[in-house]
Amino acid sequence: MMIDNLFLKLLWVVVYGFTVYYTFTGQMMVAMYWMAGGMFLQATMDLLVSLFPSWAKKLMENRM
Repeated sequence: MMIDNLFLKLLWVVVYGFTVYYTFTGQMMVAMYWMAGGMFLQATMDLLVSLFPSWAKKLMENRM
């Protein structure tokens, strides 16, 4: 990720944690949906940050 935000890093850990949980409990379809949704969300956020770097920088300055 281009943005160094602790909240987003924790969000991805939780999303992929759900994927691991569903995988190890044998619910493969749910795990695939979680993984696809998480990857799509992460890619979309990375795309927005790369398209609007000044907006992302301003947002991060306001959060700190």
